[in-house]
Amino acid sequence: MAAIRIAKLRKVYQKGVRKKRVESLKGIDLEVEKGAIFGFVGPNGAGKSTTIRILTGLLRPTGGMAWINERPAGTPSSRQGVGYLPENPSFYGYLSLKDLLSLVADIRNVPRGEKDAAIKELMDMVGLQEAGGRQIKTFSKGMVQRAGIAAALMGDPDLLIFDEPMSGLDPFGRDLVARLFRDLQAKGKTIFFSTHILPDIEALCDRVGILVEGRVKYTGSVQDTLFSEEKCVEMTIRLPLGTEIEKVPFRGTPAILWEKDCFYKVEVNEGDLPSDIEEISRSGGSIIKIERKRKSFEELYKELASELPA
Repeated sequence: MAAIRIAKLRKVYQKGVRKKRVESLKGIDLEVEKGAIFGFVGPNGAGKSTTIRILTGLLRPTGGMAWINERPAGTPSSRQGVGYLPENPSFYGYLSLKDLLSLVADIRNVPRGEKDAAIKELMDMVGLQEAGGRQIKTFSKGMVQRAGIAAALMGDPDLLIFDEPMSGLDPFGRDLVARLFRDLQAKGKTIFFSTHILPDIEALCDRVGILVEGRVKYTGSVQDTLFSEEKCVEMTIRLPLGTEIEKVPFRGTPAILWEKDCFYKVEVNEGDLPSDIEEISRSGGSIIKIERKRKSFEELYKELASELPA
């Protein structure tokens, strides 16, 4: 059973005095398996936050449907067992962190006898164990973000929906939250989060959805997308001193990625590999490493985003 399922989801806003129609979501389809860390990535204005607000019942769709644990999104039953972090969490500034988490615990119906232990555990999890008595108005942006994550985790929900959870975090905070995500996944939790920080997607996610101009351009495994469809490989080779790489009769024309002294890294067609290995050996060279060509997630994202017509 999918934790999140979206079918033909549309959202149209009417903006301005003339009620101009702006289509934020243009019939998207998406599915998130239970136990996955799913990254939802796209540029500003792509429709990520709109999708999340529909999932959490804060917006109604213009068309299509969304389900949380096979329950229609927006219904009271669909919100059970879901922790939510909005893009810009805001809390009563006069509350201390302990007061905030106590309030959320009451809303979540955490048993009174378990509440203090739950508050302490969550403050430890987000690295705010020393800030429990401080008023939230004294917190930095990153501390407020971590307080919001703690609040979302109250009640031990199985599905976590986070809108830009890394926003405002320093490197320490991002590393802490990344480790927290992995720990939560190990406990069987499902995490669906939006971001525009592409390295976080590559480092954390099992699967990804790329949203551009209200359309899902790609969904699938992060690792599967990072290898070139051109069937290219990258070889690191060593040639004898004084041998120029141009003199090696490669079957095709290799792209030289870098060179230093007698070491080279070249890109060749996978189909030419047996012949190229033989020619390198005949030239007195040796193969140090062969690997499939891999692109960064940022390269992939830019490639997919640029292909979509306006």
